[in-house]
Amino acid sequence: MQKLVIERRLCLKSGQCSYLQPDVFQRDEENWPVVAVEHPKEEQVDLANDAIEMCPAQAISLVEDGEG
Repeated sequence: MQKLVIERRLCLKSGQCSYLQPDVFQRDEENWPVVAVEHPKEEQVDLANDAIEMCPAQAISLVEDGEG
């Protein structure tokens, strides 16, 4: 199972992920992007990959999750 993560220490808070992929990413009260769908379903993986590709800080990734 894949897990979507944002490496906050790398994030520039540009907002591209939450603006262009609001079904997968949101923003918290401090305007940091947060993952709305930690384990994307098959139809959401393309959205996640789009966000990974467009992230100017390369702070987003899909990693293998040992859970489930």
